[in-house]
Amino acid sequence: MSDEQDKKEEIDEPTMVVSSSRFGDLEVPQSSLIKFPVGLIGFPRAQGFIMLEHKPPFSWLQSVDDPNLAFVVVDGFEFGENYNVKPPTGDPVVEFKEDDEYAILVIVTVRPDPSMTTANLKAPLFVNLRTRCGLQVIFDDQRFSTRHPLWGSAEEGQTQQPEPEKKGEGEE
Repeated sequence: MSDEQDKKEEIDEPTMVVSSSRFGDLEVPQSSLIKFPVGLIGFPRAQGFIMLEHKPPFSWLQSVDDPNLAFVVVDGFEFGENYNVKPPTGDPVVEFKEDDEYAILVIVTVRPDPSMTTANLKAPLFVNLRTRCGLQVIFDDQRFSTRHPLWGSAEEGQTQQPEPEKKGEGEE
């Protein structure tokens, strides 16, 4: 396919406008919508979200239902092999099958002191990449905390943390 045809397909893709109190109105492809049919813990009515790239390793999960609702998330695979959570295969809501590709999103709580930032490893979000449906799963496993230090040093037996973004001289 030529570059011109690729551009035409991008232009022809249906879009939607998402309002965000943080980022204003955003025009995004409809195909970027991620549905959480039962919502998230504490937010059962917020069922549609889009991902917005931010400063690595962070992204925003912005609600399309509530302009004031957005979560900072990180890729759950960044926590290494000790964070070996599995998607809910067979779940009728998100239709996970054994061979489906999926993403794991971990919600982050950013504190005024960035060194105190934590990740909720106990209740990750699984997104089925085939159906673009997701589900938050709570793991009853004492190895995973709702307040896992994001910038702490990795000790043996603990989950690895994503590396913080390095800032250049003069950046704030």
